[in-house]
Amino acid sequence: MNRASLILALLALCAPLAAQWRSPAEAQRLYDEVGRQLFCTCDCRENLLSCSHNVCEAKDAERAFLRKLAADPRLDADGIRDAMVKRFGEGVLQAPRETGLYAVVGVAVALLLAAFGVAFWRLRSRDAVPAVPAPVATGDELDRRLERELKEME
Repeated sequence: MNRASLILALLALCAPLAAQWRSPAEAQRLYDEVGRQLFCTCDCRENLLSCSHNVCEAKDAERAFLRKLAADPRLDADGIRDAMVKRFGEGVLQAPRETGLYAVVGVAVALLLAAFGVAFWRLRSRDAVPAVPAPVATGDELDRRLERELKEME
């Protein structure tokens, strides 16, 4: 076996070990990042990392679980948030994920576009010249009109 294949085999064996570890600085960064986006569930409506209630038991449990999740190398910030919601409920999020606001905004935009379209069509059709063809004179009518005009000229 040559050296290159030996080195590649050693790297392949060591890669899973390196993937199972997150540095303490990275874990702290994730803890702070996600912790600023969460509420304490004791109904104080304070940020999880700054909850100041002395008798609050929820903040200790939430912070301990968040610290454990931040140390897990398999989870990113979204995965940590999802695990916190799964354990503590939607009340832990500062901004709920799914609200009815998006549906209301979508309907309002659709109605505004429809109203604009109707107004534009009405203004456009009012200014348009009607395409009514001029009446076509028949032979008898044309003869009578010519005779009348000739008599008026005399």
